[in-house]
Amino acid sequence: MEEDLKMTTGGDSCCVPKNVCFTWHRLTYPSLITETERNLNVILPPDYQKEKKYPVLYLFHGIGGDENEWKNAKPEFILGNLLWEKKIPEFITVVPNLRTRKEDGANPADIFSLGHFRSFDLFREELEESVMPFIKEKFNILEGREHMAIAGYSMGGRESLYIGLTRTDLFGYIGSFSPAYGIFPYTNNGVTEKGLFRKEEFKLPEKYKGNTFLMLANGENDLVVNDQPQLYHQALLENNTKHLYKTYPGGHDFQVWGRCLHEYVQHIFKS
Repeated sequence: MEEDLKMTTGGDSCCVPKNVCFTWHRLTYPSLITETERNLNVILPPDYQKEKKYPVLYLFHGIGGDENEWKNAKPEFILGNLLWEKKIPEFITVVPNLRTRKEDGANPADIFSLGHFRSFDLFREELEESVMPFIKEKFNILEGREHMAIAGYSMGGRESLYIGLTRTDLFGYIGSFSPAYGIFPYTNNGVTEKGLFRKEEFKLPEKYKGNTFLMLANGENDLVVNDQPQLYHQALLENNTKHLYKTYPGGHDFQVWGRCLHEYVQHIFKS
């Protein structure tokens, strides 16, 4: 474990006021689905102690990105400032590559294809079978859904809704920022999908309605996902699923997603 944490980080350690530092660590894990070694990043809180147990946030990237794309939003600053202000507890953040296939590089040639989208949906199995067991083995984590959160933007926002609402037994907190097309049937960018949910199914299971935090957010001028977040918000309302819905100035960009993350993490791990 100590050797793993001495690996070269994905960039310099970032310090925020009062020297509160979060650090990026690049690790490799064996994927049972792709049968390859795949990369992920882990963001550790200051003074990480291997003897101490931590909650875990799984943080997802967009359609063209990989495990490094969230660096554009500077989460190490966002989390560091909030921790210093005592607005969040310490937790581990895991930033994986959602593109679950052997050719998993960012911005692939088939970026707008059904096969590419399916590789993101397949991450639900990758997360359960390979990523979560790997994190449990490498880090001292708190178990139970009240200690597990999931969030992402764009295509990662679609997957956080898909995984969060189908595996609510695993995750007590779900964040979806500017979620992409695909929750419901659509045709866009030359791709047609039947949708991951029927509208009447798009809700928290009855068992978890009162003990799950769900946040949906979008940029006010988002011309990429257009009205999809609003449609998802309306469906949740119609299905009597309590959730936080917010909009922020901006488009489909990290200015919006940084603000989404800043809001979301202040609601998680409060039990």
